[in-house]
This record gives sequence, structure tokens and C-alpha cells, in this order.
Amino acid sequence: MLDIYRLSAQINEKKEVLEKKNEELKTQIGNIISFLNSADKEKIQNVLAKIPRKDEKNEILFCLPYYSNYNEFLNSKRCLLNTQYQVFAVDGSNTEIDRHIQIPYYILNIACIFIEYNEKDSKFEYQTFPYIYFDQEIYSSKDEATIKNSSEISQERQQKEFEIILEYIENSSNQTDKLKIVLYDGNLIDWTQDRQNIRFGRKANSSLEKVFLLAEQKGIAICGFISYPKNAIISNIYRIFTCEKTKIDCRECERERKRECEKVGRIRDIILFSKLGKGEHSQVFYTLGRAFDEFEKTDIGFIYLNTGYEIARIEFPLYIANNKEWLENVIGAIYHQCQLGFGYPISLTHAHKFSVISKDDRIVVETLMSGFEDNIVHYSAKKNNKIQKIV
Repeated sequence: MLDIYRLSAQINEKKEVLEKKNEELKTQIGNIISFLNSADKEKIQNVLAKIPRKDEKNEILFCLPYYSNYNEFLNSKRCLLNTQYQVFAVDGSNTEIDRHIQIPYYILNIACIFIEYNEKDSKFEYQTFPYIYFDQEIYSSKDEATIKNSSEISQERQQKEFEIILEYIENSSNQTDKLKIVLYDGNLIDWTQDRQNIRFGRKANSSLEKVFLLAEQKGIAICGFISYPKNAIISNIYRIFTCEKTKIDCRECERERKRECEKVGRIRDIILFSKLGKGEHSQVFYTLGRAFDEFEKTDIGFIYLNTGYEIARIEFPLYIANNKEWLENVIGAIYHQCQLGFGYPISLTHAHKFSVISKDDRIVVETLMSGFEDNIVHYSAKKNNKIQKIV
């Protein structure tokens, strides 16, 4: 039981510290916005000159507008509401491994939603794909004596989501007169890869890159929707511009100087785009970490969109950005989804609802599994006391 009185005192003390930090950040935010509004070719060239070569290490990622390298950072565009399209949304959930039960297990549950909108009628379909793992399946592939951690289970769930997306695309026709969108809840960028990878910050999961190639052939737009994104990359271009070094190398900086620099790097992108009006979106951006990076059409670009409730981040492979009309139609359809879903895509809301594994679901599963072994004790004493709510 929480001692709210003591906790409130701690909260108030920490809030005062946060308020002071926020006041300091306001000045930095103003400086960044002023710089981005005044960015020109000369300033961008100054930044690019400080970026390490492909064979050199770099700890700072930064962004540039995809269609232009300067003068468009904070430009916005109003999206045109699109109400005729097909959307296939995927979301998944999983349980954790509970060592306090007779047979430890975990479940993945992937839900997919198909909705078609047109002038005459609409179509709604859903399906769920449950998977259960126990016995040797709960142990890590890295160490057979160690139970899988949350990260490993999440990666398995994500892989299942990608497999279902691939199956949908494989079964889709090559009909191009209809706008087709796949919506995924989360990042398309694989942030788990080696940070020194040449395409870090815009490279997708290897399985997803294969999906992109087939989706492009069939004219299907794959998009990741990130609600309340935490990304803080766009401000880094100001960090690089103000760096006194001819080549950036954070490892050589003194601790105090590095601490001040990192404060700028923690300013979230959505703060810089807080002036976006309802239904407006930012320019298309791409991420860089090295000078003269090579691009692949499976690399990820992104925009920020005011959904009417929040500033969301939408990621997509660059093959979509290469066709501006297609991209605008896709953004308009996603905005329509957000209008139906009160700021969040309604199809993803449905997918999330159907993917949730409830407490009652777990009770049924554990009842079914209890017959595997002739053991009267199905739970540890600790878990049993929690279930019985012993005081």
C-alpha cells in the first residue's frame, strides 16, 4: 500500500526540479527553431563537413528533409482527407513467463483487421492468431539454462506480426486502382541493430525489408504509426552546427561540455513541431549518421502529423516517398483513420482490442494445462496467496 502523503512530497520536490529544467530548455528550443527557420545551403554544408566518413564512428544521428537539403525543416502541409481505401492493421500482445506456476509458459496473440471504405459500402473483417510456448520453448536460444526475457519474447511477437503482414501481401491482388495500406503499431526502424551500422536510424528489420520489396510490386503502402513518439533527432543538426570541432567526436569532449550538448539532444521532435495545425504534417525526413550514406528504397523516412489529438510520427519505406501523390493519399487515409479513432487509427484500436490477453484468458489456459502433470500444487505458495488475497 502506498503512503500517498510521503509520495506526494517527493513528487512536488521533483516537479520543482523539472520546472527549472523546462525553463532552461525554452531558450534552447527557441535557438533551435530559429536555426531551422534560417537554415540555408551554407549552414547545411557546414554541418555535413563535420560528419564522420563511412569508416569513422559517430554517436550523433541527425535528419534532413528528403526532398531538399535545406530551407524546409519546419515547413508544413495540410493533408487532404482520403475516405476511400483499404487498410490492414496488425497488433500483437504477449504474456510474461511466470515461474510461480506448475508449467511456466508464455502466449503470443496477433490480431489483424481488414477494413475497406468506399462510397457504396464498407467491409470489416478480423482474425486472431494465438501461439503458446512451454517446456523447452521458454528457454533462451543464447543460454539453454536461462528463461527468455521480455525483450526476446517481444522480438518473437514482432516477427509473428511481420509474418502475418507478409502473408496478407502475398495473398493480395496486383490491382492498383485501390489505395491499400498496412498499418503497424510501432516503429518500422530497427533500433536494436548495431549503432555503428551505416544505415542505423533508417534501416528496417531484415524480415521487414523483404516485405517492402513485395509490397512495392503490389502497390501496397506499409506504414508504422507511433503515438506520442519519444524521438529526439532533428535538434541534433543544431548540436552539430554549434560544435566547435571541425569533425564531431563526442568521446573527446569534456564531461561538462558534453552534458550541456546532450541537453539539446534530448529535445523531442514533437516539441519542434508543436505548431502544426490539426490535419497538418511536416516535411518528409530521413536520418543520417555518416557523410555520403548510400540509400536503399527499403530505408525508412518519416513525417509528423497532427492527428487532432497529438503529434504522431508516421514511418514508411522510401519507395512510397518517391511517389509524392501516393504518399499524400496515404497520409490522407491515415488522417481519416485518426478522425474515426479520436486521434489514433481506428483499425489499430480494433487490432489492439482483439490482441489483448485477459486475466480470464490466462485462467482458462492454466486450467487446460493443469492436466499435464499429476500434481496437486499448481501454483507456488507466494502466487497462491496473491490469488486468494490473504491479508
